[in-house]
Amino acid sequence: MKRNISLMLAILMIISLLTACNSNKANSGTPSGTGGTPSGTTTEPVEKKAKDTITLLVPSEPATLDPSYANNDNMTIILQFIYDDLFELGPDGKYFNELAESYTAVDDTTIKFTLKKDVKFSDGTVLKSSDVLWAIKRLQESPVSQSYFKFVNLEKSTIQDDLNFTLIFKQAWAPFINSMSIGRGSIPSQAAFDKIGAEKFARNPIGTGPYKLVNWVSGTQIELTRNEFYWGEPAKTKNVIIKFIKEPTARVIELETGAADIAYYIGGTDIERVNNIEGYHIEQGNSYRYFTIVLSMQEELFKDERVRWAMSYAIDKKALADSSSDGIGTPISGYCPPVMDGYTEMEEIPYDVEKAKQLMIEAGYPDGFSIQLHVEQQPIFVKAAEIVQAMWAEINIKVEIITGPLATYDAQRGGKFQASIRDGTSTELSNVLIIYESSFGSRMNGNDKWLDAKLLELRTYYYGDAKRAACLKEVMDYIYKIRYTYPYMSMPTVYAVSDKLEGFEFHPAEDHINIRNWVVYE
Repeated sequence: MKRNISLMLAILMIISLLTACNSNKANSGTPSGTGGTPSGTTTEPVEKKAKDTITLLVPSEPATLDPSYANNDNMTIILQFIYDDLFELGPDGKYFNELAESYTAVDDTTIKFTLKKDVKFSDGTVLKSSDVLWAIKRLQESPVSQSYFKFVNLEKSTIQDDLNFTLIFKQAWAPFINSMSIGRGSIPSQAAFDKIGAEKFARNPIGTGPYKLVNWVSGTQIELTRNEFYWGEPAKTKNVIIKFIKEPTARVIELETGAADIAYYIGGTDIERVNNIEGYHIEQGNSYRYFTIVLSMQEELFKDERVRWAMSYAIDKKALADSSSDGIGTPISGYCPPVMDGYTEMEEIPYDVEKAKQLMIEAGYPDGFSIQLHVEQQPIFVKAAEIVQAMWAEINIKVEIITGPLATYDAQRGGKFQASIRDGTSTELSNVLIIYESSFGSRMNGNDKWLDAKLLELRTYYYGDAKRAACLKEVMDYIYKIRYTYPYMSMPTVYAVSDKLEGFEFHPAEDHINIRNWVVYE
């Protein structure tokens, strides 16, 4: 009997050991027959695999990729992939050197520059001082850019060698660093331009940026690939596809199908929808973008100040801002975005239709008149135009809304406008107020000699100078009084971003984002 009990105990012990062994194998997570990890060692972490292409969605297709004709943010967003500037604006509002290795202010009108060594264009040719001065010459000749760069005296500016040059200004030019950090300030290859000509270069740009253009499918997308000659740290992702999708909701649908990694300018009504898409989220913050109604300074119907005041009193600013932006815009009273250094709150213009009607009668227009209101063909502009159309109808102003590319309307009318709604994304105050200058031309058709002189004077005072503050106040008070513009809203920038996209850093200027660091993991 004892022998039987001992035998049973031995059998139970063997079964217990076998069970424990099998249990340990099951808990190891290694399927039978695959070979387990030896006891006391750790498994290697699985390496993340990066996608070789990032897909970006923007609202519209650029008319050109020639920097001297950069006149909207959809264009400058793309320019940042292909070109570099002398300077770059950081997300903190401070500037740092990009193509410029260093610069020295000899006096208020003389700046010596040294370029970085061994910087190459995407065709392998070397960046030289002559490329920079040639680029500035083209900017001075372009009707879109000349007012930003007219201060440079190219006849007196000199080239010392391929890396060193001196710019001479016609007078002190406070915003020169800013102007050489924006889309217009991008440096193209003179050799490539001269070889293929202006028309072909506009569609086949050669710059020193982290990417180069490889294909442009009109109406659909632009395809970029990494610039193998890039002077800095190479872009982390090899390819970028930039798709043109006008409707905000259509951009969201692209995200829902997983066809894009980041979308610009998400509408207010789509924010919650994006946050509910698995794998995506919203990035939102203050930006340099602001919206204003613009009246031509050469239009006879607006010559009487009482008409312009009436038109401003007829606008319900809060309703206009809320409705056109789907509730994410902020009403403003100043003449630049609040995030900008130098923003000044002005006395609010009340919404007063009866006062507006009385002013129209006094100005001799009891029955009103008819005008054209031009806007870009994007929902945020079209909505605003329709609201303004209804509001001005209350004071018998009949508005015909014209939608379409600015360049097309500009050419059709020889540069003459009546009224328009425009947005601005400039990052420096002088370059915001530049729309009033006669040399700027587009939309406002400026022709005020006193204002021209004052804006010129403002640019001569460097930041922190008490004279600058005094001059700025004079300018602000004056443009408030003449009311050729009616600023009504600042807009946050709202992106839809894949949770798998790493390296994204929010920037208040969407055309200054460091896209070199973007990478999407599968």
